[in-house]
Formats: sequence, structure tokens, C-alpha cells
Amino acid sequence: MNISFQPDYAFSEVNCQSAINFILNCKRNGYKRVMAVRVDFLIKDQFQQGMSVFEIQDYKIRLWNNRRGKPSIFEHCLGWVWALEYTEEASYHYHCLFVFDADKVQADAYYGDQIGEYWMAISQGKGCYNNCNRNKQQYYHLGVGRIHLDSEKELSNLCNAVIPYLAKNDDQVRSAIDCDAMAMGVLPMRVRTFGCSNNLKLW
Repeated sequence: MNISFQPDYAFSEVNCQSAINFILNCKRNGYKRVMAVRVDFLIKDQFQQGMSVFEIQDYKIRLWNNRRGKPSIFEHCLGWVWALEYTEEASYHYHCLFVFDADKVQADAYYGDQIGEYWMAISQGKGCYNNCNRNKQQYYHLGVGRIHLDSEKELSNLCNAVIPYLAKNDDQVRSAIDCDAMAMGVLPMRVRTFGCSNNLKLW
């Protein structure tokens, strides 16, 4: 699927296409509907200054690697897309898209809260979250919640509006990581700032 309209921000077409391919692979694997859940993994204000990119990265890795121990949340999760971002206001944080089999799960906002609460537990109380599915009315091009993969409009909103935001250019976070490296007296570090799971057979 090609990008049919251009967002007002720069994004990586390579990263964007890899995430779109994941969604299209869901369709090729016989899934007719998916439930798209957008959650932002944040750090509470009082912990932001001391939060290194390694620490928040470790929390993210642990959350995904430990998902089998949380079947009540992740049993029907087909995969996810994540992006590391940095801003002066929120420091390091992740924008995430979790994709579920919509024939097996409903209540997208509920699942967003469950994932967010798990993030808070994994981060030992340092984390907080924003459940985008709780405020779906804010999206002009609604691409979260229940998505019928045979619906051109719904699929387009997910692939052309939601996913490019996660694939935004990572210049700012790269700069923050380099500043961290200088402060630590080490060479600039290569840290992944985007990832996409295409493992459709988790169980």
C-alpha cells in the first residue's frame, strides 16, 4: 500500500513501509479484522532527568519479552510497532501500536489501559502512559480500534495516518542519545529507535 496523502512532518519511508507490510501480512494470513491499540510509554516528570536511554530501552525489551507471562493481555496480540522519541517536555518515551486479532478480543480502550498498567509495573513505578484509544474522537482519520482489513478507508487510515507518525524522523532522539554519550564520556551509541514485529504465530 502506498502513502495516499502526506502528513505535515517528515518520516522514514523505509520504517513506514515495514510497518505497513506487517499489517498487510495480517491480511495475507487470513485475518479479516484487527484491533489497533495506540499507547505511549512515558516517564513520570520526577524521574525524567535521571532516565537514560538504556534504562527505558530495557523496560521496553522486558515488556515485550515477558508477554507470554501475561496471556490475559497478549495472547491474541499479532505484533507491534514501536518508536523511541525524545522531546524537552517528555524526555525519552515510546509511541507504540499493538495489533490484536479482533475476532478474539474487543474493548480496545480496556486493552490499552492493561498494556499501560503493565508498563508502569515493568518500569517499577517510574513510568506512566497515554492510552490514545481512550480519546479516539481526536482523530480526523481514525485508524485505531477495530479495523476491517477489507475496508479501504479503515486500512488507509491505519497505514497512512497512524503508522507514519510512529515512523517520524529520529533526528531529535539521535541528538539526545549523542549528548548522553558525551556526558558519559563514551563514543556515540547506536540505539534502535524503531521496531516492528511481524511474528504472527506467537502461540
